[in-house]
Amino acid sequence: MQKFNNPIVWLAILIIGSTSLLIAAAVVGWDRGVLVSMGRAEFARGLITYLFAITTIGIAVAVILYALTESETGNKDERFDRAKDVLSLLLGVFGTIVGFYFGSEATGRSREPQQLQISTIDLTPQPVGPNGMLTVRAIASGGSPPYRFAVVQGDEKLEPNEIVGEGGWIVKQIQIKAVAPGATPYVRLEVQDASGRRAEQTAAVKLAP
Repeated sequence: MQKFNNPIVWLAILIIGSTSLLIAAAVVGWDRGVLVSMGRAEFARGLITYLFAITTIGIAVAVILYALTESETGNKDERFDRAKDVLSLLLGVFGTIVGFYFGSEATGRSREPQQLQISTIDLTPQPVGPNGMLTVRAIASGGSPPYRFAVVQGDEKLEPNEIVGEGGWIVKQIQIKAVAPGATPYVRLEVQDASGRRAEQTAAVKLAP
């Protein structure tokens, strides 16, 4: 019976009992939260980091309080040294886990596809005659290649169905249509990536007198 008065025995029984209950809850289907979510790497990394942080901080606080409040020597000093060894081990493991966790998060963010973008449209020649030929140039980037594009004048309907060249280069010749006196014609360029996201740019056309 004296063995059951040892707090270490009770702690071991508590850990084994809690683990058994969690496993049973997952098998039966009662648990719809933590254990189910542990299958997701992001959740598991965050939970493990959180648990190690709480454990390490708790042991560090206990060791500090012991050092500030205990004045006796002897066996208690040996226990303090053992506690410091455990804390040093946890700090090393905790530092590794935190570094891996934040490194994985940064890598994951860097691998996320960037937003689909179009450079400023270059129109040549400028100015151009009312019915002259105009070359439209631009570069598409980000998103999910391959890209498709469409170029129109004014408010015409855009249907990206032409394939963008290598490196995201877009080169297209269009004929400028006559516009009402005093109106400024403009060119619209729209690009669509493989995932269906779209981006658009507009540029005004300078007409020759």
